Amino acid sequence: MNTWSLFLRSYPKNIKFYILLLTGLTSTLFFSKFMIWNETRPGLRIDDPLLSLITPIDLSLATGLLTDLPIILGLVMITKKPSNTIYFLFSIIGICCFRAMTLYFFVLEPPVDIIPLKDPILESVFYGGSVLLKDLFFSGHTANLILVGLLIEQVWLKRLLLFCAFAVGTMLIIQHVHYSIDVFAAPFFAIVIYKISIYMGNRMILHDMSEGKRPNTLMFGLGFKNV
Repeated sequence: MNTWSLFLRSYPKNIKFYILLLTGLTSTLFFSKFMIWNETRPGLRIDDPLLSLITPIDLSLATGLLTDLPIILGLVMITKKPSNTIYFLFSIIGICCFRAMTLYFFVLEPPVDIIPLKDPILESVFYGGSVLLKDLFFSGHTANLILVGLLIEQVWLKRLLLFCAFAVGTMLIIQHVHYSIDVFAAPFFAIVIYKISIYMGNRMILHDMSEGKRPNTLMFGLGFKNV
């Protein structure tokens, strides 16, 4: 069943999948609009002792490469199987909802000496050419890398994604794009969203599949399948 040809012929799973896909795309669209609106809101500036120890350096290119390329490679692997694609779509909805909530309730001004992160792909596709400065709590770059790392099955790629998450989080702090709390909180939210995504996928669509359904444990996501 865990092949696209069989899955798309399975009613009502295929209908649920198309609804999920549409919901994921709609969530992404609304979240991008929310992010642009969020830039207009006044917020609180944090005195971050860790940032005060670091002279900011522009690492936009390295951050972009270590974020976009591993995620694209991860998505190629994830979308080979319907079950993993379903978990991924639920995680998209989850990351949009959780980030919208935290950004709405924790409105922050960017660090004083921020060097804006230039990401031509995000800016042109989602943000209307704008460079966002208040995309702060919690770090989307870090959380997205962790989420994709937890979702992929290939252990070597999983380790690469998780290493990139650490590296990107560090570079975001060095560039003063994020407060340290934004980056430190990202793994917690990524794990919560991962577990919710597995639960929702198993319960709503994959509940009667004998192949492809994964256990809802963090250790499995980390690659320890026998634990």
